[in-house]
Amino acid sequence: MKNHTPRVLTLADNWLGRMAGLFAVIGALGMCGLLLIVVVAVTWRYGLNNPIFGIEDLSVVTLVVVAGASVAYGARHGSHVSVNIIGYFFGRNVTRYTDALMRLLTVGVSALAVYALITRACGIEKACITNNFGIEHRPFYYLLAAAMTIYSLNMLVQFLVGIIHFNGEDPNKIED
Repeated sequence: MKNHTPRVLTLADNWLGRMAGLFAVIGALGMCGLLLIVVVAVTWRYGLNNPIFGIEDLSVVTLVVVAGASVAYGARHGSHVSVNIIGYFFGRNVTRYTDALMRLLTVGVSALAVYALITRACGIEKACITNNFGIEHRPFYYLLAAAMTIYSLNMLVQFLVGIIHFNGEDPNKIED
């Protein structure tokens, strides 16, 4: 008997794919913005000998957007670094257990990170602002929390699909 992935998990997987695509667009816009910031900063500093006040603040918050987007997109497309040495030596009989354990631990740790990002996000009242422009950190904490939520949900779906296909081939297996 062949294991089939339930429709609810397929729909969740498709929804997570769309959310990862949205984060990819946000990250691409962030990269374009960061490129523009660097070109303008270098031109003003070295070409016109007049550094721009607060350019570091813009660079840092833009880089946070890019990093958050890469977490969500990378989780969806298996772009994060992985070492498959256990599968190389022991095969699917062992990796079905280690994959389930690692996915479950990843869900727990990333969910804890989401909780910390949301509950510990501070604003102007606690001086969680950038040095020069006073850009509040809270929206960027929430963006990182959203990216980590997508990562956590993606791992949860992979865990559930892995359990359903426990005795067969893992559809979420990371290829070399």
